[in-house]
Amino acid sequence: MAQAKYDQIFQALRSRIESGHYGYLDFLPSENAVAREFDTTRNTVRKAIALLVAQGLVQTMQGRGVQVIRRPRPASTFTIGGIESMTEAVSRLGIALSTHMICLETATVDDDLAERSGLAAGARVTVFERLRLLDDVPLIMDRSCFLTEMVPGLSPQIVESSVYRYIEGELGLRVATASREVRVEPATAQDRRLLHLAGMDCVVVVSSTVFDSSGTPFEYTVSRHSPVDFAFQTTAHRLPSP
Repeated sequence: MAQAKYDQIFQALRSRIESGHYGYLDFLPSENAVAREFDTTRNTVRKAIALLVAQGLVQTMQGRGVQVIRRPRPASTFTIGGIESMTEAVSRLGIALSTHMICLETATVDDDLAERSGLAAGARVTVFERLRLLDDVPLIMDRSCFLTEMVPGLSPQIVESSVYRYIEGELGLRVATASREVRVEPATAQDRRLLHLAGMDCVVVVSSTVFDSSGTPFEYTVSRHSPVDFAFQTTAHRLPSP
C-alpha cells in the first residue's frame, strides 16, 4: 500500500524533530516552504502538522507558525497519547526489542470481555500473549484480542514481528483511534515470574481498545509494564471552559 504524501511529510518532520534538527522551541519552516520541498499542497502539509500536534511534538501559534514543544526524554519513555506499534516505538527510541510469543489461540468474546473491551459479544477473536524484552530486559507483557473477521491469518511469525505492519501493509486496514485506561495494580504470580520488577510488587496496566477508520473496534490489548525505569508521556490540550 502506497504511503500517503501527508504521512511522508509527517515522518520526515518527526524524524528531524527527534534528531534535534529542529530543537525545543524552534519553529518549523512555513507551510509554503514545506509544500515546495515535498511538491505538494498546503492542505497536505496541514494534515501532516495535525499529526505532529496530536503526538505532542509541536503546537500551532496563530500568526507565528508551528513551534517545537518536544523535549528529549529518557530512552524508556513511551507515548500514551498516540497510536504507535512497539516496533515503531523502539526504533524511535533506539532500544533493542525482542518479542517472545507465549500463546496464540482463538476464542469467542463473552459478556465480561465485551464489557471491558467494547468488542461485540459473540464475535470470534484471535488471542495471543507476548513477552517484550527491551535491551534484553523483560519489561512488558501483552495480551491482545483481534477480531478474526477483520484481522485474519495471524501467525506466530507475524505476532513476533509486527502485527500493525501486517494489518496496515498487507490487509490495508487503517488504524484510526484508541481509547485507553492506565492503572497501577499489584503484581501477579505470572508478572513476578516473567517480568523484571527489581523488588517492586506492582505493574502499570494499560488497556487499549483500538478502532479502524469506520469506527469499528477491532483490537483490545492489555499491556502489563514493569515500573522499572519506565515512564509514559502525553500532551494535554486545554478544553474550552463551560
